[in-house]
Amino acid sequence: MKFLSLPWQECLCALAKSSSLLLSVFIFSACVTVEKHQLPPGSEISKQAAWEVHRANIQSLQTWKLKGRLAGKSNNEGFRAGVQWNQLRHSFIIDLYGPLGRKVAVITGKETGVQLKTSKGESFEADDPEELMQNLFGYSLPVNGLRHWLLGIPDPKQQHAYLQLDEKGRLMQINQSGWLIDYKRYHDSTPVLPALIQISNPTLNANIKVDSWILNAPAN
Repeated sequence: MKFLSLPWQECLCALAKSSSLLLSVFIFSACVTVEKHQLPPGSEISKQAAWEVHRANIQSLQTWKLKGRLAGKSNNEGFRAGVQWNQLRHSFIIDLYGPLGRKVAVITGKETGVQLKTSKGESFEADDPEELMQNLFGYSLPVNGLRHWLLGIPDPKQQHAYLQLDEKGRLMQINQSGWLIDYKRYHDSTPVLPALIQISNPTLNANIKVDSWILNAPAN
């Protein structure tokens, strides 16, 4: 296993292999709860009904931040990185850190496009994250889908092959956009958010571990 580190080519390679999928043992610290949709107190419902309420709550989240770690392997090459993802409605900032806590790259996405900057000051731009990865590395990764998968819900703009729930009505596994996403652990919190995620496709496997969640987080 090698660590994400300078030079920037290595950090970009690790980012491409992980990011779109970026970013699991976490300690949840949400500062705001979301309860726009609630069940009647004491009501007994099926796990499907519980899931529908939970999904509606999570989809209402517009601003959030997570800090975590990513480790995985692609084409027999290991990678590891610290990650901070700050989602601000339709824009995002993803900071990537090396093994010593040094920031090695920043991805900034807006409706007008996405930009990647390295710690050496190099910059790359594209219309969307998938195009950026395609231009830099010859293949694309579903950064837009990952935004939803991290929260424990499917991407509402994409159809999924199947979806499996646990007994509490939480997402347990989903197959979407050619990726298999397994939810291994959730935080004991309100709302419930993932604590350990495994993502994979035929060429990449990764674990996403989050150390903290903050809901309605302001921009840095």
